[in-house]
Amino acid sequence: MEIISNSYPVRKKEVNYDWQEIQDRYLKLYAGLVSDALEHMGYHNQCMASGIYPLTHNMKVAGPAFTAHGISTPSRDEKVHDIRLGMFKSMTPGVVQIRDTQGDTSCGQFGEISATAAAAHGCVGAVIDGSTRDSNYLIDMGFSTFCRFRNPVEAFGRFMVVDYQIPIYVKGMSGLLVVHPGDYVFGDNDGVVIVPQELTIPVLELAEEWFASEAKSRQAMAEGKNPFDVYEEFGRF
Repeated sequence: MEIISNSYPVRKKEVNYDWQEIQDRYLKLYAGLVSDALEHMGYHNQCMASGIYPLTHNMKVAGPAFTAHGISTPSRDEKVHDIRLGMFKSMTPGVVQIRDTQGDTSCGQFGEISATAAAAHGCVGAVIDGSTRDSNYLIDMGFSTFCRFRNPVEAFGRFMVVDYQIPIYVKGMSGLLVVHPGDYVFGDNDGVVIVPQELTIPVLELAEEWFASEAKSRQAMAEGKNPFDVYEEFGRF
């Protein structure tokens, strides 16, 4: 394992699929359909709790999770603060950074500088189970960012990321939701869904099948066909 400055481990996690192809396919879908596919497979609590939305309605995010664990702390220890050096070096192309915040509300826990550094190392978006600041910069740079609220206050001396690429817990629809490095993160204007890593492709394939059926069902309904006949033919309504 590579070490940065003798202190910060590099924890790169590779996926066994073409991240760009899978991302392109997921981005054609929507969160409700991905959630439905998971429900069909017996996974009923894979959505983050309501209130986490993109900075603009048309932002979407899709990619393997790059997890970051943060805590509320008054510490100004530069050595701990610079754990981000190892964090950025651990990122691989296509990842989505997802941060827990332990419910902290004291500051903006993610901003434009963090996004710029992450993007330079291949990160395609961020899901913050808390807040952002520098929102206009994030929007203007087109970095897909999801959060619960916005806060202009600086994080240093209030909040700090202390570990990365470990299992983290975020607010879920039914209590805490665990996110492992490599789980698939998908989000749109309805919220964020976490797909267990081993289900990344099966969920995608099922959702694509239903997406195609829904398109046919939608067209048939628009043509005024009997809803019962439409449902019987296409199975999606």
